Amino acid sequence: MSPKSDTTLTWRRYRSLQLEYSALKVVGRGLFLAMMLMVVFLFVFVRATDLVAGENEVIIPTLNVAPSIDLGELATGSFSRTSASVVSLVGIVMLIVSAPWTSHALRTGTALALRGDEGERPRWRSWQTLAIAVALPAIVLTTWLLTLATSLRRRAWSVLLGRELDPALVNVGKGLAITLSLLLVFGVTMLVVRVTTGHLSGRAVIAGLVIGAVTVGCNFVLLYTYVGSLINPNVSGGIVLVFALLLWVNIVVRVYLGVLCWASLPKP
Repeated sequence: MSPKSDTTLTWRRYRSLQLEYSALKVVGRGLFLAMMLMVVFLFVFVRATDLVAGENEVIIPTLNVAPSIDLGELATGSFSRTSASVVSLVGIVMLIVSAPWTSHALRTGTALALRGDEGERPRWRSWQTLAIAVALPAIVLTTWLLTLATSLRRRAWSVLLGRELDPALVNVGKGLAITLSLLLVFGVTMLVVRVTTGHLSGRAVIAGLVIGAVTVGCNFVLLYTYVGSLINPNVSGGIVLVFALLLWVNIVVRVYLGVLCWASLPKP
């Protein structure tokens, strides 16, 4: 089967199963969850940018951050404003509600992409839904933190670990962080496919690698976009962060469902 026919069949399957509607449900519910997770990420980011006095601890390849710009101070102000607007009684309630709702929407979309209309639809009140509601935020936050770990300067890592580190060792560690993030998403995807369909195929393995690579790439875009908004006085960091999160959720969810839809195509 040619790549062109594969793409056509995947698109037809995606539309016939109304996976776009499933994606919209996941995005709508997952955005609230992502905002709460971002508060936790910003808390760690603030601590990471306050390790070395007078030096920017985070290095962004796409940006030239002047030494006079204190990322720690900017991040602290951003964290205070974001946490004040999100972490409240309403925010906590939204976290409790959005986690299982996002989990159920994601399970429903996954089942449709892999099994079509066959099989039992996932139930909202089930241990699988609750398990994913707990695991999903933990996995997303872990990949975000691993992305942050790759952006810390060697000096920051030396201060954090209490000993001078060799540059080569730090670079190896950053490479391992990226690999671990990719393998984490890949492993979870394989587990989901195995539980949903009862088997793993070569296409499923490729799908898992694609989903992992896209997720890791989007994590870097999210981090770089946020840091870029911090150092730009002409933009609102909070607004940019919300739009960046919305873009992150949209891309990751649609790629996830679309690639799983491709993986479930019948063998030629």
